[in-house]
Amino acid sequence: MPILDKPVLDRLTADVGEESAAFLISSLKNEITRTRDALEDLAAKGELEQVEIQAHALKSAARSFGAMRLGETCYAIEQAAKASQQTEVDGLLVELKSVSAETITAFS
Repeated sequence: MPILDKPVLDRLTADVGEESAAFLISSLKNEITRTRDALEDLAAKGELEQVEIQAHALKSAARSFGAMRLGETCYAIEQAAKASQQTEVDGLLVELKSVSAETITAFS
C-alpha cells in the first residue's frame, strides 16, 4: 500500500483549492505528530480507551487526505486498544513512528 493515495489528495485539492489544501495538509502534519506523541503517552499509562479514541480520530483524518498506510496503522492500533491488547498496541506504536515520519515527508 502506498504512503499516499494521490487521487484522494488530488480530489481534496480540487474541492478546496490549492491554498486551502496546503493549509489543511500543514494542519494534518501537526496533528500527526501531536497524536503520535499522545498515543505513546496514553499507551505508556495503560489508557487503552483513550488510545482507541485518538487512533480512530487520526485514522479518519489520514484517510480523508489519502494517507492510507497511516490510516491502516491507526486502524490496527484502534482495534488492538479496543481488544485491550497492550503488547500489540506497543508494537504498533513502533510502526506508527516510521509510518508517520514517512507520511509527513510524503506531504512535504
